[in-house]
Amino acid sequence: MKRRNLLIVILATAMLFLLSGCGYFSRTQASDGRFPSEVPEGQDYSGSEGSFLASQETPTTVYRRLFEEAVAQDGYTGTYLEFLEELGVGYANGAGVQEALRSVVSIECAYNTAGARVYSRGSGVIYSLDTAAGDAYIVTNYHVVYTSNGSGKETIPYISDNIHVWLYGAEGTDDYAESRAMSATYIGGAMDYDIAVLRVRGAEQLRKTDDHPVYAKSLVACDSDSLTVGETVYAIGNAAWRGMTVTDGIVSKVNDVISVAAANDLENLSLPEIRTTAPINQGNSGGGLFNIGGELVGIVNARTETEGVQGMGYAIPANLALSIAQSILDNAQIGSTHTATTGRLGINYQVTDMQGVYDETTGKYYTEQKIVVSQVTRGRLASRAGVQVRDTLYSAKLSSTRNGTPYEREVLLRNEYQLIALLFNARLGDELELRVLRGGELVTLSATFSENSDFESYS
Repeated sequence: MKRRNLLIVILATAMLFLLSGCGYFSRTQASDGRFPSEVPEGQDYSGSEGSFLASQETPTTVYRRLFEEAVAQDGYTGTYLEFLEELGVGYANGAGVQEALRSVVSIECAYNTAGARVYSRGSGVIYSLDTAAGDAYIVTNYHVVYTSNGSGKETIPYISDNIHVWLYGAEGTDDYAESRAMSATYIGGAMDYDIAVLRVRGAEQLRKTDDHPVYAKSLVACDSDSLTVGETVYAIGNAAWRGMTVTDGIVSKVNDVISVAAANDLENLSLPEIRTTAPINQGNSGGGLFNIGGELVGIVNARTETEGVQGMGYAIPANLALSIAQSILDNAQIGSTHTATTGRLGINYQVTDMQGVYDETTGKYYTEQKIVVSQVTRGRLASRAGVQVRDTLYSAKLSSTRNGTPYEREVLLRNEYQLIALLFNARLGDELELRVLRGGELVTLSATFSENSDFESYS
């Protein structure tokens, strides 16, 4: 993290402020509905509620995937835990960590002030890489590249004009570290979600030739909606600016919400987060939280510094963080300035209940919420689709053809932030299909993001 304390206060109802603050949701009283797992009754699904939820996810562990393949291809009938016992394996996977190290970088930002040169330091992950050109896009935290202590006379006020990036093994504080640095420029960001994107262009360290191998690689992300409490994870970043460090822990909560100071120190943000016991230190901000297979789980951004509280580090879920990053890049390509854009539904909603559901076969405990519509704004996308007050949101799907290629993304709405992440993937011309529970029936509705007013920008 930047060299300033981030005091995090855990709010049991903080998601209320997160979504109502986004401008497209608020909370009012609404009716009850059914949970997503209850819908399959009478919908041609004969399994249990837990097995239905398991069927909707993309496993984030190597062994879980092997288990799924054994069930599908070999007719394996045992449970997941029995499968692990038969394999005789644990969850240690050093090879996955080595893969992850290839996609993590160290970042240093300099700012000129009237009195002295100010620095902020953190980490980042390589989102995409072109080894022929030596180009890369890097995702990091907004608070890594922004400082309220700067002069405000930067090209973009308070965003560093002097950003350097180091690959694993090349970072450090020695006198010759600068010769190993790659210059980076700010592409865009969303302060409200603490995500920024940088670009490295024409770097020799990233240009692969017959005489110069490049070991860096772009990240591979998991489906962060499918994380399991207790799953082993690794936080990788340039802790205390003493070289890339790996710390391990577990996922201790998959759907947490924290309140943290914004980069400008003028407001607090309420952010959906993954909570982990992996130690998080200053310098880890913007780096990755990875699973045992080396896949990105989330972007590390905070830790609890409250006295008497230990083992509570946080990462922005990969599904949300990378959706915001891609929105920034798409806007940059069409000439928009430094923004992320999200689709707007024009509804208010209320979470009326929540529960846990256990699946015997996978041995996984799920949590889910009832998300009930309480107000619909006339003329907005949800209204055009036919959404009504008292509808319970069940699933959402985006589909279109982008650059001649079919695009589709669908989520079963087990919690609030899944919808936020999906809407950052919305683009002009996309069709949104909403499935809602209405009067005990599952109803399919749709509308197209056809107007500029269907979107909201964050910078």
